[in-house]
Amino acid sequence: MDGARTTRFAVSLLVAAAGVFLCSLANALARAGEEPAMTLYILGLLIIGLPIFFRLLGRGASAGERLALVCLLGVALYLVKVVHDAPSFTFTDELIHAFNVERIGETAHLFHHNPVLKVTPYYPGLEGATSALAKICGLSTYTAGLVLVGVARLTLIAALFLLFERVGGSARTAGLAAAIYTTNFNFLFWGAQFAYESLALPLLVIVLLMLVERETTARQAIREWAAPLTVAIAAIVVTHHLTSYALAAILVALAGLLWYFARDWKPPNPWPYALLTVFLVACWLAVVAGETFSYLSNPLSEALEALANTISGESAPRGLFQSSGAAGPTPLGARLVALLGVALLGAGWVLGIRANWRRWRERPWPLLFMVASLGFFLALGLRLAPAAWETGNRASEFFFIGLAFVVAGAGLTELRRPSPRIAAPALTAAFGIVLVGGVISGWPWDAQLAKPLHVSAEGKTISSPPLALAEWARAEGPEGKWAAATADANLLLVPGNRDVVTGSNPDVEDLLTSPTLEAWELPMLRQNGLEYVVADQREISSDGLQGYFFPLLGAGAYDNLLPASAVTKFGAIPGAARIYDNGTIAVYDLRGKP
Repeated sequence: MDGARTTRFAVSLLVAAAGVFLCSLANALARAGEEPAMTLYILGLLIIGLPIFFRLLGRGASAGERLALVCLLGVALYLVKVVHDAPSFTFTDELIHAFNVERIGETAHLFHHNPVLKVTPYYPGLEGATSALAKICGLSTYTAGLVLVGVARLTLIAALFLLFERVGGSARTAGLAAAIYTTNFNFLFWGAQFAYESLALPLLVIVLLMLVERETTARQAIREWAAPLTVAIAAIVVTHHLTSYALAAILVALAGLLWYFARDWKPPNPWPYALLTVFLVACWLAVVAGETFSYLSNPLSEALEALANTISGESAPRGLFQSSGAAGPTPLGARLVALLGVALLGAGWVLGIRANWRRWRERPWPLLFMVASLGFFLALGLRLAPAAWETGNRASEFFFIGLAFVVAGAGLTELRRPSPRIAAPALTAAFGIVLVGGVISGWPWDAQLAKPLHVSAEGKTISSPPLALAEWARAEGPEGKWAAATADANLLLVPGNRDVVTGSNPDVEDLLTSPTLEAWELPMLRQNGLEYVVADQREISSDGLQGYFFPLLGAGAYDNLLPASAVTKFGAIPGAARIYDNGTIAVYDLRGKP
């Protein structure tokens, strides 16, 4: 970049930093229970996104500046997630994967037992890399994970820009498309957490980028791509199951499109890599990760059944903006912004399909993106079925790659109309609505901002009840098999470092919420070798997203308590002893003989 462009980028950097600061301030105020924090938070997001998008709309920016701007946007939004929960992991999946990292560090072995989510150790790509980084650099698991996901996020946004530039032939289109991708529902929080998809998705985009570059390579040099493509595909297969399946589907579809449209030109067909991906996925499932079948089959069958029941009218559709959160329902204004954001994406899709079809209808890559963009809107329908919404939500990250490309084409079409001076501010405003709407749609309203995990009183720091339990368990708690509600169980993994069972198989969740000791409960405890029970009177303890924190006054679900008998009933078990109690949480030792 020349001097003037460097100055403009420096200004963009300072403005984005100001936006991150406002989001950080909003989180600090939220921890203190201050009311206007959400306003500051949304303002911070807009300050990060709007100036960058407006600059990307113009003609004056070079390709290098556009790449730098979208990378700045991606990194700044990642920092918004970081300031939400620093300096510790507080998302459900993060604690599960952090446990795997610590086990790898302790045992020097990739495959080990995870009592909460048994399938995760069979996909050790993220955890293995994090453990290696932590060991080499002397970092904590949290810091190493933060760095690794941050690098993955930067890689994702840069690879998307280069992919869109190669396919669309325009750095301007690429910049807009990469920026639009950051508005997808999962970009800010879900896709930025310390979890295996956060690494696998950037690897998938790198594979797609390598395939596009391979098409422009001289035929005698095509084989030079074999090694990097094979390594990248294998890395995805050992990192995340769903991303590897998505890659296989994408490569099969792309191979079919290239075969069909290869008439006057002969690009190298990726069918060998499609077969390689399918083969590696099958081998990994057969040799290493056989439990993935049962892990995925039940949710998928339930999702299909729920979708069929919803369509047929046998069950009521799922309400939008539902959560088990503590602060009550999503406000009407926020709901309207989220719905308007989806409507704007729909309008952009209609205009973009028309523009892209005219120009690219005989080119496989743009056609692949157009089909994927339609898949995004089809996946939205899954959100209306109670058991299918999570499937639709996870699929949206992949489909949004195509949607971003299509909508970017629509934006450039509008800029070519007679009043670009009006179009640019209008499109920037639309981007802001879609950005904020995507954040609202992708994460529970009452979990957008941080909650207190520690408080200070009289010069001392006090941990929240479930965190205090985990700290006690690590320092003084006995070894053995524990049973706990979701949030307590996740903290007992890390930092508690305990073998803990949660969920419905075995049925720990009903065991911990029933007000009396039912006839089936004691046999279930004995049959599963559960020696310690964590009885938590807080209803929010079943929420793996929000059950870790101190309650705030008037915080809705945080105030809801189970009957006291749901805790004290374990004391009636012959030989049971209460070995820990912090007010709302008690631990019972069931090893005593009647």
